[in-house]
Amino acid sequence: MTDDINDHFKALNQWLEQQNHIYQKPSGLSAEERKQLQAVNKAVEQLRHSGVPVPEDLRSLKLKLSAQDTAHPDSGENHTRLGKVERLIEELGKTLKTARIIRDKLKSAGQVGGGSKKYYGIALLDLLQAGLLSVDDRYELQWLKEGPVLEGRIQSDGTIVVKVSGKWQSFASLSTAAKSVAGRPLNGWKHWRRVNNDGTSTPLEEIRAMYMNEEAD
Repeated sequence: MTDDINDHFKALNQWLEQQNHIYQKPSGLSAEERKQLQAVNKAVEQLRHSGVPVPEDLRSLKLKLSAQDTAHPDSGENHTRLGKVERLIEELGKTLKTARIIRDKLKSAGQVGGGSKKYYGIALLDLLQAGLLSVDDRYELQWLKEGPVLEGRIQSDGTIVVKVSGKWQSFASLSTAAKSVAGRPLNGWKHWRRVNNDGTSTPLEEIRAMYMNEEAD
């Protein structure tokens, strides 16, 4: 995505340079020839004003000099438009920088130890601080479809406590808690869920995805 933005950004910069070159392009006439053209124009106007026919050689000279005059008018309107384009490019530059930061963050969520497990760099404390989770919510852990359901709570420091055999045990993360009670490695974000007020439940990996989307926006 950012590569496409970068290509458009470069193309817009090149276009702006071309426009600046066009509007600043010098006249095709030398200083002496420009004076001569001005004198010819003045003479032609005087002759016409006096009702005297303009000699053909004078008319030809005027046409020749005018054809060589390739200067472009330095109009205020053109400069205003170019100024707007320059400001647009600045804003696009900021957007491109933000897009690169987001891309790099997503890339940094790569593979851990060469395996297939993805690491997102997001903790429960991040979701608590963002208001997506609360210490007052109820949480459940279930790693088998028809298996036991364990009750859990999230503490204000981002740790998780699980009720096992009537006793509460504290863990640093969702996955360590799930691994401890299940006896095998588990993706805690997938097997932990929040119990909603209407009785439904939401996997914590979905709430984490909501957090990531908000951060990207």
